[in-house]
Amino acid sequence: MKSNTKEKNNNPKKNAGFYIALALCITAIGGAAWTTYSSVLDYQTPKEESSAQSEDSKPKDKPTDKTVSGLEYSKPESKTESSEKTTNTILESSEESSELSIEESSSESSEISQENENKFIKPIDGKIIKGYSPENPVYSKTMGDWRVHEGIDITADDGEKVRAYSDGIVKKVYNDELLGYSIEIEHNNGITMIYSGLSPTILVKEGESVSCGDYIGAVFTIPSEIMDEVHLHLTAKKDGKLIDAQAVLEKNA
Repeated sequence: MKSNTKEKNNNPKKNAGFYIALALCITAIGGAAWTTYSSVLDYQTPKEESSAQSEDSKPKDKPTDKTVSGLEYSKPESKTESSEKTTNTILESSEESSELSIEESSSESSEISQENENKFIKPIDGKIIKGYSPENPVYSKTMGDWRVHEGIDITADDGEKVRAYSDGIVKKVYNDELLGYSIEIEHNNGITMIYSGLSPTILVKEGESVSCGDYIGAVFTIPSEIMDEVHLHLTAKKDGKLIDAQAVLEKNA
């Protein structure tokens, strides 16, 4: 019985199978180890590449030099500087606008003032029935003779209001025996007008300033021309000398 046991243990075929199985196990273990190692390598490589890409994507430090790759580099303005520039621009624009507004306003005011100074109007609406004749006498129905006519006669309705020819100052208010109640106004353009044949109710006083178009009185009667139709007798002077009132009105009014 003992001899059989020894034979079994010393069987060369069985021993060979054991070693083959051992070799296969070692081979399998080695293959698994290699596979695991390869996987670890594959897993680590993307991280390194990703890390490298991440490093490349990080913003680089701002260049301290004034040029970058041949291009001029300008430092961006801070919010404070930008705000100050915007504020200064608005202030400058506002000042220019104000100056323009002042100049325009001054120009308009000058034009209006000039327009007022040069504004004239006919004292009364009507037609001239007797003209200026300081040298050649004309016949007077009322007086029944020939005499010079130093003013012009403009038809009007009885009681029709008379207006100031232009801006000026009232120099005299009086009652003339031949021409009736009269008002003498020295106008700003150097012309003096005498409005005659007015009613006793005078609307202005001596020394008073009048504006163009102001009512100064109303048409009434003229003692030396009472036979003529109702009219305003208007006389004009310049530098104390008689001039043609019709020419003055046609030129300015």
